[in-house]
Amino acid sequence: MPDIASIGAALASIKTATEIAKLIKDSGASLEQAEVKLQIANLISSLADAKIELAELQTEMNQLKDKLNQRVSVKWVKPYYMMQSDAGTEGPFCPTCYDNNEKMIRLQGSGCKGWSCLTCKGFFKDSEYVDPPQIRFNR
Repeated sequence: MPDIASIGAALASIKTATEIAKLIKDSGASLEQAEVKLQIANLISSLADAKIELAELQTEMNQLKDKLNQRVSVKWVKPYYMMQSDAGTEGPFCPTCYDNNEKMIRLQGSGCKGWSCLTCKGFFKDSEYVDPPQIRFNR
């Protein structure tokens, strides 16, 4: 998560780059050619650092937005979770895995309208569940 220190560091890098650019602009002919090149190199380095830091923060913000969108689209439909999207409803997803680890593990149909999770080995019965018939052997 982007914290105040990361954002502050990015802004400090940008401020440093701006100050170096002003120094170069104001220096005119008083600086030797080598000193100007050094200041330009420092400016480029500071701008590159700021750009990298801002790109990392943008990536992290996008990941957090995706996670938030997923939370909004996940709905509890007893006894499991379903995900609403523009394409329709997806699922069902394991409630144990989602509640404990926020992982969207798709449940597998296991006959008689029961659902099993291959990750946590949970079994879930929905409203249409039918007990499997008893098989009796005559002796």
